[in-house]
Amino acid sequence: MEYTYPEYLYDFQCEASDCKDTCCVGWNIMIDPVSLKKYKKYPGFFGNRLRNSIDWENEAFDQYNGRCVFLNEENLCDIYTEAGEDMLCKACTRYPRHYEEYENLREISLSLSCPAAARMILGHKEKLNFLNEYRETPEEEYEQFDFFLFTKLNEIRDYFYEVIQNRELSLEFRMSLLLSTAHDLQERINREQLHEVDDLLSRYARPAFLKTAERKFAEFRNNVQEKRIQCWKLWRKLYRLEVLNQGWRDDLKKREQCLYEGPSSEDYEEVCRAFGEAYKETDYEYEQLLMYYIFCYLCGAVYDGDMFSKVKLAVVHTLLIREIHMAAWLENERELSFDDRVELAHRYARETEHLDPNMEAMEDMAAEDEDFRLGKLLTAVLG
Repeated sequence: MEYTYPEYLYDFQCEASDCKDTCCVGWNIMIDPVSLKKYKKYPGFFGNRLRNSIDWENEAFDQYNGRCVFLNEENLCDIYTEAGEDMLCKACTRYPRHYEEYENLREISLSLSCPAAARMILGHKEKLNFLNEYRETPEEEYEQFDFFLFTKLNEIRDYFYEVIQNRELSLEFRMSLLLSTAHDLQERINREQLHEVDDLLSRYARPAFLKTAERKFAEFRNNVQEKRIQCWKLWRKLYRLEVLNQGWRDDLKKREQCLYEGPSSEDYEEVCRAFGEAYKETDYEYEQLLMYYIFCYLCGAVYDGDMFSKVKLAVVHTLLIREIHMAAWLENERELSFDDRVELAHRYARETEHLDPNMEAMEDMAAEDEDFRLGKLLTAVLG
């Protein structure tokens, strides 16, 4: 089995009781079948407590006031302290590691929804590299796994990595390139013309292509009023999602008023300019967010064929996190520390990535909603 992961994966350290937003609060922790069998057999008093603290019908730990019943007052896990690390279920052992599974390949990332992981992701200043290792495991065969499509998706993703990490280009230009080239590549996937992907990628790599793209993007530039409207519409899509923490919804509404409802379009333009100038040296943070979303999700298109929607979501998530940063900066008298930016990014990811209904809702919007059409997204990015 091959494993692929970002170079900082093994540097991760859980903050345990020091974590300000523990993963044991706010969502159901599902238990895998192997762990359920172990809990049924565990002896003694703690074994009785285990069996009496599980929702056996839904295969999840019971909760008390939104907290896992095994999370003690010191914000430590009683299963870990009483029974040992080997008794943790798969979800607790893996998190915040995120796994994407393909035939004879596992791709592992750190989840942005974990505060410590978010600090590592946003704090990685250098261009990101991925490492590979091989472990002896039984060969796998997935029914109807399209290996040729998967190969092309990997080639496309490698091209996207180059675009995202080309720091000679503005962040907005890089995001626009992702959107426009993904749109063209998706057409080849839809028409089952995968043999044309190599030629397209070769054309995208030529210097002349960047000049052509710049000319085409010109019609979407310098329209701040439309940019403001499109970003506002994307922001309001977040209210369609289920809420894990009501404080998140309250903060969204407050910052929406601050950024979009109060200022005129001229004020919004000045805010965008001033924020961009103040935090120009931190563009690598949004670069790392784009790398995170593309690495985690793009190759999942091997299962549904919809690569373009995954690119749209990578751009929209990154764009909205930046808009939230800008609103918080404005709200906080034009100050926003690195810790503040990490906190806002991790809260965003927790609300958008860790409920299946929210993931599905975002995917549906990316595929079907008019505000996710290419022209409107280019306006939101470039305007």
